[in-house]
This record gives sequence, structure tokens and C-alpha cells, in this order.
Amino acid sequence: MSKRGLEFFDRWMAQHLPNVMTDDPLAVADLATEIMKAAGREGIAASEIDEEVDSIYEVIFEALQHGNRGLGESGQAALDLLAGRLAREAGITQEQAGALIETIGTDWDSLLREAHFLRDQAGRQS
Repeated sequence: MSKRGLEFFDRWMAQHLPNVMTDDPLAVADLATEIMKAAGREGIAASEIDEEVDSIYEVIFEALQHGNRGLGESGQAALDLLAGRLAREAGITQEQAGALIETIGTDWDSLLREAHFLRDQAGRQS
């Protein structure tokens, strides 16, 4: 996946999936279509995303169905992208971000709040 495609995919997943709770395959298909249309609007070709992710539908479906448990390789890749974004935005390590996702799930607001708390606690101990 190109750096630009990776950043877009990361940002889109983090912004959209925490707000969705569905097990409807048609709704997941709509989300997959939505991400590809959004990528196109930003001038990102589908091939820039497809290089790393075999199936956008599968990544979204697994992320919605399983949260952070029992994900296949594609779903784990989505969580890794989310952890990367959380680490960058909150100033924590990727490992800390991954641990928070494992503990809390994928709700972005909760993750960001806890990541800032974790960062602040580490700063006080230094």
C-alpha cells in the first residue's frame, strides 16, 4: 500500500468504524463502497489500497464483527493501522496503542482519552 493510501485507509477506518455497529453484510458492503469513493475523491486509486488489503469488505466486516478478538490477517492489519494513528495523535508508542485497543476496543473517543491519560501519566513519572 502506498504511504498515501495507507494514511487514507488509516484515517478513514479510525473516523468511520468506531461510529458503526452492524452485522448487516449489505451495510458493510456500503461502507466498502464508501471508502473507495472517498479514496477516489482524494485522488487515491483503488490499487494504492488493494496492494496491502486483499478485501476492503473483509477488513471492515471483521473489524465490526470481532472488534479486537479473533481477527484474520486483514482485520489485524486494520487494527494495526488504528494503533498507528492513535500512537501518532496521542504521542504514545505503537505497543501502548495496541494494548489500549486490546483493552478498550475500537471506540476512537475512548481510545484517544485513555491514550492522553497514559501519556500524561508517563510524563509525570519522568
